[in-house]
Amino acid sequence: MPQTFRKADLDQSAETLIAFLEQNKGDKIFQYPFGSMFPANCCESASLIFAYLVEEKYRATNVSIYRGSKPRKDEHHFWVRVGDLHYDLTCHQFSGRKPIIGKLVHSFFFSYPKWRIELSRDFVDRDEVIDLFRSGVIPF
Repeated sequence: MPQTFRKADLDQSAETLIAFLEQNKGDKIFQYPFGSMFPANCCESASLIFAYLVEEKYRATNVSIYRGSKPRKDEHHFWVRVGDLHYDLTCHQFSGRKPIIGKLVHSFFFSYPKWRIELSRDFVDRDEVIDLFRSGVIPF
């Protein structure tokens, strides 16, 4: 079944989620790893939350979480790819950056020379995210 969502809708959902995660930092409505520090140190959490919501709301089957690494520094960063589009909801934790929303490519990702698709999805509870989305707590 082909994907039928519009990029503009997906981009708006990403912006809505970023605003919620920023507000949630103080409100603490949804507890997730490093959520009180958003956007710092929660790229994996935010990527998982975004991926779960894209799969749920848009029924997307082509969602991948990427883990970029700088092996010499033992530094890692996570972002999401939906089809050919990249989403990095926490890129603004780095000086001079803003979130990456629906880009085909972005130079920032090349600062992490090793990439792999992250298959582990147990860092954030999927069922909790979906339940909170369905009940209207997490807007998307």
